Amino acid sequence: MGLRVCAGWMLMVAAHCACADGQLLLDQRALLLDDGRLPREAALDRLQQVRFAFREPLAEPGRWPLWIRTQGNRGRWDDGLERHAEAVTLGLDKPLGGQWIGGGLIALSRARVDSGGAADSESTHLGLYAATRVYNQLGFKLGVMHGQHRLDGGGDHAGARSWQLFGESSFALDFRDFTLEPFAGLALIRLDSAALAQGCVRLAGADEEGGYLSLGWRLAAPWYWQQRKWVGRASLALRQDLGGDRLNGEVLAADGETLRLQGREFERSTLRLDLSLDHALRDDLYLGLSYAGDYAEDARDHALAARLSLRF
Repeated sequence: MGLRVCAGWMLMVAAHCACADGQLLLDQRALLLDDGRLPREAALDRLQQVRFAFREPLAEPGRWPLWIRTQGNRGRWDDGLERHAEAVTLGLDKPLGGQWIGGGLIALSRARVDSGGAADSESTHLGLYAATRVYNQLGFKLGVMHGQHRLDGGGDHAGARSWQLFGESSFALDFRDFTLEPFAGLALIRLDSAALAQGCVRLAGADEEGGYLSLGWRLAAPWYWQQRKWVGRASLALRQDLGGDRLNGEVLAADGETLRLQGREFERSTLRLDLSLDHALRDDLYLGLSYAGDYAEDARDHALAARLSLRF
């Protein structure tokens, strides 16, 4: 009797271990889909800076504008899940003729998901982006990116790839002292992940798809101080996840049993607040500082970013 009780207890512990470790890997995969917004937001912010409300002067013929952006994120859910992420993005862009501007970027990022156990990821994104204005008020931005990812499950690691296509339209309402701009954005992303082990389980590889819709308003107000241009910007938007409520996956436990698990149910609707300040340090050197907050019913995500652009 004692041996049977002990064996049953060990099976229960193994099952709990498999569920907890499998849940963490599914959370990591879901957040990796969401983290695709880091280089995407860097590209959209750069286009906003040079083509729309900020209106940094375009580069003269023979000169190249180079920009760099660093960002740190910290997210927390009410049940104890935490995510930390850092990213650095380097881009180069030029006028393409007419009202078009385009460029390319490379972004490096890493993230850590912690919920009792921990899982890490490192990502490299390559992307192209462009924007144009029509009748000086109607604006369009678009871009495409490819990502390579390394997922670490605590000893084991696996690779993943992602592709994303994104775009945004806006309409600038210019007043004497400020610009008000309604906008709508859409992003589609696909993630192909290999199998990954964590603790006593192994999560099977899978292909995941996600879509994100953003609807909101931006406000920008310029002023001059000590003969240098300053621009304050703010935006408020509703961000809607168009994918499923949660990810599903198959995990193989140490005893050979295959379990079907459901991931965490993340909030699909998020309120997004952005605040930023841009400053012309010189005629060819610009600095920007920004805060971004994502607010959901049971989660908060905060980000601070700094960007620097130089024409040479």
